[in-house]
Amino acid sequence: MQLPEERRQAIVDAVEREGRVLAAELAGRLATSEDTIRRDLRDLDAAGLLRRVHGGAVRLRPAASFGERAETDLPRKMLLAHGLRACIRPDDTVLIDAGSTHLALARLLEDGCAAAIVTNSPQIALALGHFRRTRIVLLGGTYHPDEGATYGAATLAEVGRLRPDLALVGVCGVDVERGLAASNPEEAALKEAMLAVSARCAAAVLNERFDERAAFLFGALERIDQLVLESDAPPQAVARLRDRHPQLDLTFTAKAEA
Repeated sequence: MQLPEERRQAIVDAVEREGRVLAAELAGRLATSEDTIRRDLRDLDAAGLLRRVHGGAVRLRPAASFGERAETDLPRKMLLAHGLRACIRPDDTVLIDAGSTHLALARLLEDGCAAAIVTNSPQIALALGHFRRTRIVLLGGTYHPDEGATYGAATLAEVGRLRPDLALVGVCGVDVERGLAASNPEEAALKEAMLAVSARCAAAVLNERFDERAAFLFGALERIDQLVLESDAPPQAVARLRDRHPQLDLTFTAKAEA
């Protein structure tokens, strides 16, 4: 019989190894009840060993570099990237926000997928640097290496002169009532500007973003045309989105491989 301390250590090990775990799956693995797992997750969250989210837990996110984040949870991000790819039309000018999911998208795009792609991410621009039929434009501004992005007054000014057909904005937190949020004010200001100048707007949302307490709101969900969600997105959050924002086109990814 497994001791509580052993069970909790097994949970911590699984979260560190996999990045994200579901309470129901843990209950099966550890031959215990979901109620027991949920109590363990609450205790481990309080102890600062993981972060409890709807339906399970995720790894605590340290101050990792953009390069480290870009290699984390790649299968999930690639599935979201395929959902975003479906939003892009061949004649579009597309404004792509910095972010690791958007870098995954850049890695699967083909030359000619759009008329032009504009980004504040040098990494995304480099990933598309071999394109000839699609024009690639890198926004200027102050480079923030931890975010892998340019921000600031110069970046905002350049975005203000654009008229993109589609903006793909990164999301740090989703509040169904209040809208989309970012982790810092410079990010939020740029994302808000991207939404304001674009004819269509889309965003991909990792499940844990529904529980993320990002502090800086940048846009109402009414401004978004399409949300790409994971196949196992929290059912309560999905139901509230459909109830409060019927204009949203919700796209779900295929199920991730085990």
